[in-house]
Amino acid sequence: MTGRTPTVIIPAHNEAAVIHRPLDLLSPAAADGRIRVIVVCNGCTDATAQIAAAYPGVEVEDITTPSKVAALRHADTLVDGGVRLYVDADIVISPRAVADVASALDGSGALAGRPRMRFDTARASWVVRRWYAVRERLPSISAALWGAGVYAMSEEGRSRFDVFPDILSDDLFVDRLFTEREIVIVDTEPVVVTTPRRVADLLRILQRSYRTQSDVLEDEAGVSAGQRGQLRDLFRLVRSDPRRLVDAVVYVAVVVIGRLRAKRRPTVAWERDTSSRS
Repeated sequence: MTGRTPTVIIPAHNEAAVIHRPLDLLSPAAADGRIRVIVVCNGCTDATAQIAAAYPGVEVEDITTPSKVAALRHADTLVDGGVRLYVDADIVISPRAVADVASALDGSGALAGRPRMRFDTARASWVVRRWYAVRERLPSISAALWGAGVYAMSEEGRSRFDVFPDILSDDLFVDRLFTEREIVIVDTEPVVVTTPRRVADLLRILQRSYRTQSDVLEDEAGVSAGQRGQLRDLFRLVRSDPRRLVDAVVYVAVVVIGRLRAKRRPTVAWERDTSSRS
């Protein structure tokens, strides 16, 4: 075990409305030295930096380039070893989850991992709730690093590559660096992911996701092994619980529409769901 303080890296671009979600819980642990928290504001034109700087123990870096990749690269230059957790600015994650993930990567032999996740669909529409009810039950997704808003790497795991490449799906890029045996999903306090409220909002982020994944999946025609496993998982889900058939149909329909939109609009601006940020 390294025994080094784990570092939480939070890239943030105009996240004034949600940066409190991770920092409310992480700040006390950062203030007393249990974890290190670095927020990298990239090209912000709102109060993200000022809000983050008001939290005790939180380090704030402000760069002018509005780029998540630039933020990740900048943060990495500030960290000298130890477990690193890369966390989206709208994700709720506890110090306990950070510590448990760091401990797992220090002591289990795994090179990468993340906490379990829970979807908050309290304010979502029926279709969105049904879609996420399926998504959280698919093993091909629940055992992967991507799509949870957080992933972590040990020192050895982080040495798998030099700097983050110029792609937008950083979580998928990292996921593909490791085998299933090298990844651990830690049974600890789950991170909370607030889902979009409406179908249009969900389609917007799916469109972005499928569009940006093509940079990583050029050799697989835009479909990863994990994504190919989703259909198999859906069959198993419906076979074990026929009542899930409607949910499965909703899930497939939304995925197909999202993929079609991504193909038809390959050069649109960055799609962002604002409904989950209010």
